[in-house]
Amino acid sequence: MKLALDTSIISKADNVQTLLDHATSLGITVLDTSALYRDSEACLGQYNLENFDVVTKTVKCDYTLSRYDNFERIKDTFYASQKKLGYIELYGLMFHSVREVLEYPELWDLVSDFKDKEYVYKIGVSVTNPDELIEVIDSYDIDIVQLPLNIFDQRFAGILPELKQKGIEVHSRNTFNEGILLKNEWQIPEKYRSIKPIFQRIPEPKIAYALAFPKALKEVDKIIISALSTKDLDIFADMYNFEIDNIDFAEFRINWFYTKFLNVKICENRI
Repeated sequence: MKLALDTSIISKADNVQTLLDHATSLGITVLDTSALYRDSEACLGQYNLENFDVVTKTVKCDYTLSRYDNFERIKDTFYASQKKLGYIELYGLMFHSVREVLEYPELWDLVSDFKDKEYVYKIGVSVTNPDELIEVIDSYDIDIVQLPLNIFDQRFAGILPELKQKGIEVHSRNTFNEGILLKNEWQIPEKYRSIKPIFQRIPEPKIAYALAFPKALKEVDKIIISALSTKDLDIFADMYNFEIDNIDFAEFRINWFYTKFLNVKICENRI
C-alpha cells in the first residue's frame, strides 16, 4: 500500500484513534505532519504511533532574522516537535523550502547531526518545482523528498529515475490537483475552466485514475492523501485498488504546468 496519511488537520477528525486504527488495518504506515500544521503534532502525540513512520517538517526560515537566530529557531522547533510527538524516533524530517538549505548550509549540517544522533532516520526536502529539486540533490545527500505530482501535473516524471538511482525515497502530494479531481465537472472553479476538456477525457471513477497515475510510477514510494473519517479512508483505499483500463497517462498532462516552469527539459535530459 503506497497511501500515506496527511495529518495537517487531523484534530478535526471524527475520532482520531479510530482513524489511526483504521489506517493501520488498511496498510497505511506513514503519517505526514509538520511543525507548521497547527496542532497536528500535538494531536498525534496523544496516541500510540508505534505502527507508523512519522514524517515531519521544519518551520520556515524568517529572513528578517539573522543566520544564527534562524539556526536556533530551526533547532528549537525540532526539539519542540519531538516533545509534542512523544519523543519517538522520527522516520523523516524535511525542510519546507529548498532555498533555506541552499542559502544556509549550516541548517543541513544541523539536521544531519539529528540523523547521526538517531533522532530521525531520513532527512530531506519538500519541493515545488523540478529545477530546485535538481539543485538540492546536486548539493546534498538527500534521503527523502516530497513533491507535487498528479495526472495533470507530471513535471517531475522525468527526474524520478534519477532520484531512485540515488536511493532517494519519494513521497508525492497534491494527488487530486487542489481537489479538482474529487469534483464533478460543474464544480470546477472558473480559473481552471481551460482544463475541462482534459478533465472530461479522464474515465470514471476519476479518483481511481488520479490515484493510479502515481501508483503506476515505481519510483514513487508514498502517495499522500487526506482523510478525516474511516469512510474517507475506505473510499481512497477502494479507489486505490480499483482495476483501471490500460491507459496512456501522458494524454492528460497539462502543458501550462510546463510553460509556467521552464525547467521540464532539464528533467527530461537527466533521465
